[in-house]
Amino acid sequence: MPAADPVDNAVSGGLSSSKILVMTLAPRLAALASAQGGVFTAAQATAVGYNNRELARLHKCGAWVRLRRGVYAERCVITDDAAARHLLQLRAALLTLKGPVAASHVTAAVMHGFALLHPDLSLVHITREGAGSSRTEADIRHHDASLPPAHLTKFDGVSTTSAARTAVDLARVTTYQAALVATESAVNKELMTLRELREVMEFCKDWPGARNAGRVVAFASPYSESAGETLGRIAFDELGVPQPKQQVLIYDRYGLIARCDYFFEGRDTVGEFDGKLKYVGENAADDPLYKEKQREDRLREAGLEVFRIGYAESLGKKPSVRRKAFAAFERAEGSSRTRSYRHVLPPPRE
Repeated sequence: MPAADPVDNAVSGGLSSSKILVMTLAPRLAALASAQGGVFTAAQATAVGYNNRELARLHKCGAWVRLRRGVYAERCVITDDAAARHLLQLRAALLTLKGPVAASHVTAAVMHGFALLHPDLSLVHITREGAGSSRTEADIRHHDASLPPAHLTKFDGVSTTSAARTAVDLARVTTYQAALVATESAVNKELMTLRELREVMEFCKDWPGARNAGRVVAFASPYSESAGETLGRIAFDELGVPQPKQQVLIYDRYGLIARCDYFFEGRDTVGEFDGKLKYVGENAADDPLYKEKQREDRLREAGLEVFRIGYAESLGKKPSVRRKAFAAFERAEGSSRTRSYRHVLPPPRE
């Protein structure tokens, strides 16, 4: 067997930010694996001097992990992170595919770093123009669709659909909730703009699933900072609660109180997802529950009502979301407190 050579390589960019420690590979194979994102083929191993018996022994003892037929990675590059493992499976799949392909759908979303709601990472998704038909084989979902250059980008040499195309593709094939979580995450992280999203939607407007995608694009907000905040917006919409402004700064006469997840303009009401008021003044790191209660008290003293919603009730669009919101609206309307707060909306983002 060729002599082992420890190599310390980092796979950067959208594919992985963790270190790959190559511990059992000969130098030439280590270099190949590093260039390929940590994976290599049996043919590449034999080309640098390993024989079939050595391949079988390294696999049997667990030093090498077989990712798919004829493709391996060292055990030390396999992590507990589901997204990282999925991207390793993508790298393995790319070694077996011929012709130009692009990572797409949920696989591209993982590469870009979208927040994903309960994603199915069991299949690697790729899109190939002119493939003839869409199909699933050997744990790869092949999509046949047009890929104009404007809809493509690259991470570490791997071709993938752009953030906007990825969002539209996801919205065409997954649930409204999951698609909106992914889309709002991507816009909030400035991976794409709403304008870019609308341009891709226009291109794909006659494609299967475009109706659901159109709903997502029309409703998407750039201000949701978590999946929970997106789910709250969906719950409000479907339960008949007015849509709030987001990430609004609230001031009283002493200064900044908080940045709120939801502000119901004209209703003197603040809504918070999971009860977490985001303090953005001094000593932000020193933020125990006592200070959160103090901030909530300050909001009420300034003439605002506050209600809180959680993940489960938002995901399930429970009636409790509506009850909490309208109870707060009624309290605010019947309150005799002086409205002494000032609010500042976030800058528009298109």
